[in-house]
Amino acid sequence: MMFIRSRIVCLALFMTSIVWSHGQTLALHDGDRVVFYGDSITAQRLYTRFVEDFLLTRYPQMHVSFRNAGVPGDTVNGGYTGDMAARLKRDLIPYQPTVVTIMLGMNDGYYMPFNQKYLDIYEEGYRRLLHEIESKLPSARITLISPTPYDEVTHGTEFAHYNEVVGRHAAFVKELATASHFGFSDFYQTETNLVKAAMQRNQTLAGLLVPDRIHPAEASHWIMAADLARIWGLSPVVSSVHLDALQAKVITAENTLITGLTVQGDNLQWTQADSALPLPLPLENGEVQFALGISDLAAMDQQILRVDGLTAKRYKLEIDGHAIASFNREEFTAGINLALYATPMESQAKNVDGTELKRTRLDEAHFILAIEDPKVAGDAGASTVLEAKDGALAEEQRKAAQPLPHRFELLPE
Repeated sequence: MMFIRSRIVCLALFMTSIVWSHGQTLALHDGDRVVFYGDSITAQRLYTRFVEDFLLTRYPQMHVSFRNAGVPGDTVNGGYTGDMAARLKRDLIPYQPTVVTIMLGMNDGYYMPFNQKYLDIYEEGYRRLLHEIESKLPSARITLISPTPYDEVTHGTEFAHYNEVVGRHAAFVKELATASHFGFSDFYQTETNLVKAAMQRNQTLAGLLVPDRIHPAEASHWIMAADLARIWGLSPVVSSVHLDALQAKVITAENTLITGLTVQGDNLQWTQADSALPLPLPLENGEVQFALGISDLAAMDQQILRVDGLTAKRYKLEIDGHAIASFNREEFTAGINLALYATPMESQAKNVDGTELKRTRLDEAHFILAIEDPKVAGDAGASTVLEAKDGALAEEQRKAAQPLPHRFELLPE
């Protein structure tokens, strides 16, 4: 029986930072409390949910809590649920976050052509917001996120030239992040690149990426989440396995444990226990497949299987007795990304995301009860029940995210 231990082991709970195989330090630490502060694009609870999925599946031993503080229509100075001071006092400070992201700017130009007055208000308000956060949470690590573009490319415009306004906001945020040494995720450029690539590939599908010109669709949010995950240093590697069929040998195994590798004729069998799960991408969703084809999303979700020395021309891959797909010998030599196929590991990750979806719905219910319009007697009690349920789901989710060993088999066709 041959085996090789992972070069990236499971994370110990006491660890405060992690360096993945490409040498980048993970920006999130065990025990962190993350708050996403923003407007309706944050309140969609999509990129925020997917970032949590990234962490849950890639680092299943870590304990990091996330809270969504997105309010529809908000500006840097607040909105219909309260001004900046009220927002910070209610939505941020009580949770004592160790990590704060800020994504604001879509609404700050008031959907009019460029007006220097409003840009000045945005810049002054943004600086004041940062000052308030830093003064009240001096140890919090801050990541600035540029606003996503107002899409005037895929299906015309309702507010002519408004993307120019949002682009100025995005440029200011980038300059501020650089000057102040904050983390920075450029959603504006990421989404602009996505929409342009989509228009070159399929103009009809391109129009689905930001259907109302303001709020990105789910597929777009996956691209945004991948960008933030990359900025934070989350590893793109689920696992990477390289086998030699002729010698029945494990050449390399990254973030996984290979045992029981046997070769009988043209058949290969082994047990693989990865330390992480692939992303719960809805691979059956046409928009997500479209986004995968025009972006580098797959580069952040690498579950690679390479096999040298195969003698047959084509092989069927089975995992736990279930047929996954068929590949020719050259594809195995080049390497197959199993994260892009329906596997038992992908199914497990989807169960994790299913629980995350329940948690986002509880969070939205809490927002309606306690923040948006808190007028009904007993709201506080209801919010306590929602918080308790969320805590129970979080524990259930963490257990569900622990990877399991799987039996692999290559069968000649």
